[in-house]
Amino acid sequence: MDKITPLKDTVSTLVSEIKELLLSAEWNINKPEHAEKWETMVAKAIELHHLVNPKHHDYMIKNRGCSPEEPEFYNHIHPIEDLLAFIDDPSANDDPEDITIDQEFTFTVFSRRWGHTDTYKMKRIATGWHFSHASVHMSGNCDKDGTPFLYENLNHDSINYPEELPGYFEWLWDQAAERGLTNKEVQDNLDALGEWVSLCEKNSPKGIWESFK
Repeated sequence: MDKITPLKDTVSTLVSEIKELLLSAEWNINKPEHAEKWETMVAKAIELHHLVNPKHHDYMIKNRGCSPEEPEFYNHIHPIEDLLAFIDDPSANDDPEDITIDQEFTFTVFSRRWGHTDTYKMKRIATGWHFSHASVHMSGNCDKDGTPFLYENLNHDSINYPEELPGYFEWLWDQAAERGLTNKEVQDNLDALGEWVSLCEKNSPKGIWESFK
């Protein structure tokens, strides 16, 4: 007898019921009936996992912080949804190919110092970014977050930028790898970051502050 289909149907039903409760704001894990429903869903998902030996996205394993072989992995609704998706389509959890390594991009920001925009060249490499500048000593390989050369150049030109910019650069690099972003998608997002920096720079305090930076 096929054990997978009825078990999959049970897990799928539990997922739907729990998501409906979550959306209705009625969900309360402290309610015995809700806790039991959740625990049953997790236990059935683990049982189903051992029957189908599914493949999971790399980012899902990273986000969960544990192996799919560990019970804690399925103590979240998203990996259970991916488990169900794998049963329907074994290629559903295949990771996209990273297609923009060694491709070049531009990063354009406004400079108060020069009164116009500056465009930097950035190549996405396996370890992060390669930053190109007219000055060789201010060019070179950077980490995923753009450290050190991106910020050395911004600081050299007294360009103000958001404190969280390094995190956004690293996030973009990771998304390009995990989601297989196209050249245009990476460039569009670099443009968005450039606009953010330019907005920050253009809104720098004026008056007495102009001699500060």
